[in-house]
Amino acid sequence: MAKLNMVLAKGPGRPDGDLGDRLIVRLVLNPQGQIDPAAYANDPTPWLAIRRRPGMDDKQSELIRLDDGWALQSMTSEDDPLWTFEGFVFRPGDLVRLGRPDGEGLLFRIVASTPD
Repeated sequence: MAKLNMVLAKGPGRPDGDLGDRLIVRLVLNPQGQIDPAAYANDPTPWLAIRRRPGMDDKQSELIRLDDGWALQSMTSEDDPLWTFEGFVFRPGDLVRLGRPDGEGLLFRIVASTPD
């Protein structure tokens, strides 16, 4: 299991990003730095994510597998919309795109990857 720490690199109203806006995701990566679908299918525990923003409560979600990729699903309400979670390689310096339900995207830069 790895823990990825990311900071907002770009988003609506924040073209220069925000170092205080963080996303932390626990997942299993293969040797190429990609999400390991087999490990996900065999893991009985959820792969959790936390979004931390200054002045706001942490928002917890779960990384889930979709037919065509990955998404973050809220842990507080099943009625909350899914946010797509897109990236090819998950290593420090790489970008991850969160697709907001309204179609706009947030780009997060991975700043650290540590064993969890």
